[in-house]
Amino acid sequence: MDTAVLQLLALIKIRLRKEKGLVLNTQRFFAEQAYAWQVLDAAEECEDIELVTASLEIRDRLGWIAPARLTEHPPAERKTAAPEEKSRYMFGPRS
Repeated sequence: MDTAVLQLLALIKIRLRKEKGLVLNTQRFFAEQAYAWQVLDAAEECEDIELVTASLEIRDRLGWIAPARLTEHPPAERKTAAPEEKSRYMFGPRS
């Protein structure tokens, strides 16, 4: 296990107990992903900036944050190419 993750989890464990009275079970945190996400969600709802950033850092280090896909426009906002103008008169004498 990464030492940085353990240090961040210790910070979260101590701060969650002070902020919300929640007791974090570290064994369960690493055994059950649903429990871990529930704990991290609770940490992110706090007003303590260090608690929120520690939670996000753990998610990132454990690979639980999916990288954003960079697109020019989101799929709902993509603009289609303008249809070609077909109403121009193309026949007859030209000047």
